Amino acid sequence: MSTSRNLKQIFLQKIKTLPDKQSQERGNRIMRDRLWKEFDKVWVRYNNSKASFQEWEKAFNNWVNMETL
Repeated sequence: MSTSRNLKQIFLQKIKTLPDKQSQERGNRIMRDRLWKEFDKVWVRYNNSKASFQEWEKAFNNWVNMETL
């Protein structure tokens, strides 16, 4: 199994555990969007071998934690 497939599995498993409704407060929405964009950039960098798994995991966890607020 390739690393990118493992990342996809980690991503999909974690997404399933997220709550259906997120906070709609302006600050939380802005932070969620910013962290999602940051995570997306890190994932692209990881796929291009310019970021480590630890960077990917940190960005992912930051975004997921904001989603659960």
